[in-house]
Amino acid sequence: MEGGPDPAAGVVSLEVSQQPYVWAERGAEGGTRMCAVVTVTVSLPAAGQGAAAPAPPDRAEILLLDCSASMGYPREKLWAAQEAAAEAIRALPDGTYFAVVAGRHTAELVYPRAPRSAALVRADATTREEAQDAVERLAPGGGTAIGSWLALARELFGGRPGPAVRHALLLGDGRNEHEQRDDLTAELAACSGLFTCDAIGIGEDWDPDELHLVADSLDGRADAVRDLDDLPGEFRSVTAESTARHLTGLRLRLTHRAGSEPLTVRQVHPTRRDLLPERVPAGDRCVEFRTPPWGDETREYLVCVAASRTPRDPVDRSLWLADLKIVREAPPGEPGPVLPPARPVLVHWTRHRDLYSAYDPRVAHYAHHDALVRGLEAGRAAQRAGDTEGARAAWGEAVRRAHAMGNEPMLQRLGDVVRIIDAATGEVEVRPDIRPLDINSAMVLRAHSTMLP
Repeated sequence: MEGGPDPAAGVVSLEVSQQPYVWAERGAEGGTRMCAVVTVTVSLPAAGQGAAAPAPPDRAEILLLDCSASMGYPREKLWAAQEAAAEAIRALPDGTYFAVVAGRHTAELVYPRAPRSAALVRADATTREEAQDAVERLAPGGGTAIGSWLALARELFGGRPGPAVRHALLLGDGRNEHEQRDDLTAELAACSGLFTCDAIGIGEDWDPDELHLVADSLDGRADAVRDLDDLPGEFRSVTAESTARHLTGLRLRLTHRAGSEPLTVRQVHPTRRDLLPERVPAGDRCVEFRTPPWGDETREYLVCVAASRTPRDPVDRSLWLADLKIVREAPPGEPGPVLPPARPVLVHWTRHRDLYSAYDPRVAHYAHHDALVRGLEAGRAAQRAGDTEGARAAWGEAVRRAHAMGNEPMLQRLGDVVRIIDAATGEVEVRPDIRPLDINSAMVLRAHSTMLP
């Protein structure tokens, strides 16, 4: 049930960017796909502005800290993790339910020391100090089984059903060597939808594909911190960003015409994530996609629907193909933000080449990102196979695409892998002293994207 709109609860906007023109003969020869970029922006009221905003929902945070034996080599890794955890704990707003878990080949609840059924405690001056004391006593030992860490987080979150916003921050320095990949995948499926999780790698032995698997499955971001001195600031930033997200229940609804269907529904900014497998039927030719909690932010989605031309469809006239709408599921009577009207996705069959040969700039922007990811992955594969020239060509293409997108963070990471001679053309040289860490640091950013300037 949707609560009544209330500007004091925020405003949601929705825009659709597409190039609707398609060659008429292509539509009649088996059809094509019509792609559009959907931009959703949430504007939440700032404290003290206008009418009093509704109180944010209860929230819960869990820190999942790698305490395996490798965190002691060098010892500075554990010290940085302890300092970072303390920064995150200090950043928790009063009243936030929280807990700290030490991850090894099993998971250990280190704070609070309470029965697991009631283990999350509210943040205040006392509990924050107690938690920091517990973190200072952490010691390295054992192996790595990330699925067991997530399983304990799921148990803890499930034991406190009240909070509407649940977030975990996972820190790892090594590969998931003490459980099977299928076990991790199964646990991620069990956690999906219950909480979100950001994953951060430190040191030199973490696996970017594993961090991506965790973050992608749990609506989060994966990244790496190469300088341990930067880790506390990163924890503080991620925690602050998470605690600012308190608008829940928004769903993207897609209604399509008969004979069509969604082929792609993917979040493309700020990170890439495939939503199509999570679609939920919502009526005749209508599906919905949940979204994780929102703060004051913009997200973009790539939506592609099948388009075919029947003999009855006219040429040189825009036709309705689908509608996109933002809806909200909220407790009865709870005021919700002002929601925008539905926006259409159109198709316009034409024989004018100057129309159907054009590209929508936003759709093209994210096509650049797809090519960037392919270049990253091809470069890594070629480097592993000893094909330096193949790696140079693939990473050069990734550099060219990152430059075209204005993706400065990716260009900086790629700069540790190749010497960039001309970013606009992709002319590069593979660095002779390249390390696996340099490649992994670029790979872990492959899901991060920039918006079209």
